[in-house]
Amino acid sequence: MHLYYIVHIVLHMSLVVKDSMILIHLAKITLLESSCNFFGRVKIPELVFEETVKIGKQRGFEDAFLIEELVRNGTIKTKNVLKKGLVKKANQFNVFGGEAEALALYWQEKADFLATDDDNVRKKKEILGISLIGTPAIILALYQKKIINAEKIKQALQKLKKIGWFSPEIIDRILLEVEKNE
Repeated sequence: MHLYYIVHIVLHMSLVVKDSMILIHLAKITLLESSCNFFGRVKIPELVFEETVKIGKQRGFEDAFLIEELVRNGTIKTKNVLKKGLVKKANQFNVFGGEAEALALYWQEKADFLATDDDNVRKKKEILGISLIGTPAIILALYQKKIINAEKIKQALQKLKKIGWFSPEIIDRILLEVEKNE
């Protein structure tokens, strides 16, 4: 399965650009900080910061305060997209907003991975020429590298089920993998 392949090639100290949705998902399942520490170098574009922190705080979302703290302490670095033509390139593939800026920043910084749960971007990864990783693969990597234990991954996967964004089949496959290793 593709998910398992990605997990095995993820290396500590990779440069990862994260988009809004993945920040929110990882914050909701209390694994955002662990994932940032695992990768070592995490960047987000300014628009993603605005979408997750500024708007999130106005709406009272707890995850916004966590993301802001990780930016403040340098765990997550914000970076401007300097090459605006890269945003336009993303727009040509019907990728807009924070996702477009995250994709542009990925290209600009020559990042190792774009961390996104956006279906539109994920479906176009081949034509965009990008290496992706999503929340389920990140959770599995944290478990396989023994950063989180079986109890924590099960809790995280149950929260993901409640969020409802992910295929139950993917979540169930990861749960089976965990149970097989217990």
